[in-house]
Amino acid sequence: MSFQRDFIDNNSKAVIRASKGTGIFPSVSMAQMIIESGWGKDTLPRKYNNYFGIKKGSGWNGRTVWLPTPKDAKPYSEFRVYNNSLESIKDHISFLQKNKRYEKNGVFNSQTPEQQLYALKRAGYAESANYAPALINLISDYGLKSLDKQRSGLIINKKVIIPTLLIGSVLLILKEERII
Repeated sequence: MSFQRDFIDNNSKAVIRASKGTGIFPSVSMAQMIIESGWGKDTLPRKYNNYFGIKKGSGWNGRTVWLPTPKDAKPYSEFRVYNNSLESIKDHISFLQKNKRYEKNGVFNSQTPEQQLYALKRAGYAESANYAPALINLISDYGLKSLDKQRSGLIINKKVIIPTLLIGSVLLILKEERII
């Protein structure tokens, strides 16, 4: 088995669990995890379970580590430390949910992983023009859409489903009362 398949297999349950009910496709989360952690081989994921390169930021009360950041403006940055990959994935999804720009750009209303990746790009998630296409290729090359099928429960757009259920219930009641 390849290290890529091992990485996917070892993290699939955590990705599916963390994304359940959030509107984030597990395939998208896994592809981001792959790209941003170098298949888990970078120092942050290997030693500190930080698969998305999330820096300390305000409001973080957990453990941190200072590491060199040669591509950033600062030579060193403070990064979050997690106990396991599930914590890292959940925190990444929480980051997306807390930043309104992702909702405004349709990240959580996307109907496909491809739409979601382009919505992330529109929202300014990544600087690279090739970010969405690169992740779409990963999803395709490694069959990551199978993760989307494994998640239990439906991801529901509350703005659509609740009114639809209400209308359906009213119609059912009216039909039973022979009003319609």
